[in-house]
Amino acid sequence: MQSNLLEHWKEEYLSNDETYRNHVTKFVRYITSIGKGNLPITITKDDVIKCIEHYNQQGKIKTISTMESHLESIKAFYKYLVGRKYADDIFNNIASFQDFKDKIASRYNLTNPKNRAYWDESELVDILEAIDGYFERITLAEIAKVNEKKKYFKFLVLRLFIKLTLIAPTKRSVICALKKSDFSADFRFMIVNEVIVRIPSGLTRDITNSIKIAEFTKQRSFEENESILDFVYNDEFRVGSLNEFFCTFLKSINLFEIPDHIVSYPVEVIMDSALYEMVKNGANPALIAKINGTKISALEKKFYSNGIPINDSDELINHEIAKNRYYNYI
Repeated sequence: MQSNLLEHWKEEYLSNDETYRNHVTKFVRYITSIGKGNLPITITKDDVIKCIEHYNQQGKIKTISTMESHLESIKAFYKYLVGRKYADDIFNNIASFQDFKDKIASRYNLTNPKNRAYWDESELVDILEAIDGYFERITLAEIAKVNEKKKYFKFLVLRLFIKLTLIAPTKRSVICALKKSDFSADFRFMIVNEVIVRIPSGLTRDITNSIKIAEFTKQRSFEENESILDFVYNDEFRVGSLNEFFCTFLKSINLFEIPDHIVSYPVEVIMDSALYEMVKNGANPALIAKINGTKISALEKKFYSNGIPINDSDELINHEIAKNRYYNYI
């Protein structure tokens, strides 16, 4: 008998269809953690609910859309298991699946932002985990098909763009214009809108690995005056193509439903979501404006007049006031 039947079935399922990899992996990881990975007959819909509670507490399932994606992924996984006669369908005795979802959303206070131009941080984490997971599973040398190789380079560029935008939330044109000369020699710092931005170690690794792949593919070195995204891509790179790359990627991870006829999704949502989090966390508007390369009045119109909630606003205000030297004399 397999040491973990569910893990074995997960790998078998994902080898045929990777669409739901992110959430199926989360589900199997949770079921394994509660000791049922090798006892599939004991898994119930209550375990599914507890699974959502687990990831909700970790901040990974905080919205209705993420919860729905999680449930749809588990349903798809169980459809495969039932088809192979590995397990019974744990969703069979649910009279109304919509009621089931509504009760979960109510129990864990799940909501969706009214303006989907801003994504929740848990959704951003899902994107990062999914795109990193793609490169953990797939290497360029293993790809034989031309279209799959093209997709590899699209995702290679997209990963850099997303991560660079999240640490320096500015316009797409600014990120795409970043040259080798805008980075320190060790790729631990970069200059964006005259701001010296620290680059996390993981992103430094992604940048250097991507450059190595591009240098090997193009058989030449990365030059000082070259755009990093242009160099990494193995074909002629157009800034407008990022929306197509992003749409292809989002469809591949099934974060939320995108109609088949849609072939483009605006990458600006990445920048806006990063700015949204800065606003929620009480960052100084002048600092946000500086890294974004815009005027405070533009930020005010876009964010502050839209009723965006700021967590612990009273505490943040008191903290900012207490920074002043005169505070100790009052």
